[in-house]
Amino acid sequence: MEKRNRWNERYASKELLWSAGPNELFADLIGELKPGKALDVATGEGRNALWLAEQGWDVDAIDFSNVAIEKGKQVAEARKVAVNWIVDDVSSFGFDLGHYDLVAVLYLHTSKEERSVWLGRTIEAVKPGGSFIYIAHDPSNVELGVGGPQDVSLLPSVEELRGYLSEFELQRMEIHERAVESDPGHGGSLTGVALDTLVWAVRK
Repeated sequence: MEKRNRWNERYASKELLWSAGPNELFADLIGELKPGKALDVATGEGRNALWLAEQGWDVDAIDFSNVAIEKGKQVAEARKVAVNWIVDDVSSFGFDLGHYDLVAVLYLHTSKEERSVWLGRTIEAVKPGGSFIYIAHDPSNVELGVGGPQDVSLLPSVEELRGYLSEFELQRMEIHERAVESDPGHGGSLTGVALDTLVWAVRK
């Protein structure tokens, strides 16, 4: 509850904590996929969920911050797009197994204990032939990059993620360099290069 309250305060502090548009790398990857049923995990204010809906995806978007979800709803109404918003904790929510053509996890950083719960559950929600896409700060970013959490334990490596994907074919698994000119969600202006973990895998 304390963590949820802290995030609610952060989301309430600004009109938009993150940018209005989707993550650029994510958008590039999705351009290769046929729209279907999508799950956006830890959606925040819904920037990626809203963009997916505008591309023709049927989107479920989950986040434990009711403040963030309410902001997403307002943007969806203004942009006249439909998203199924879910206020719940990804660590305890019962995702439907094999239900989604796309499960997207972007910049969800939790303890390894929490991650061992939600990561497996979200991966199991991908249907055969569906895609799992994970983008987040890489452990190497703490020493070599800019922005993001400074606790390495919150940042799984590509090798840790590989261990969950034995039933998947790996399309891309790499450390991606991302130019940063500002970092509004983490406290202001930063300039440099962030190092992100990128995983794109398709269930066999």
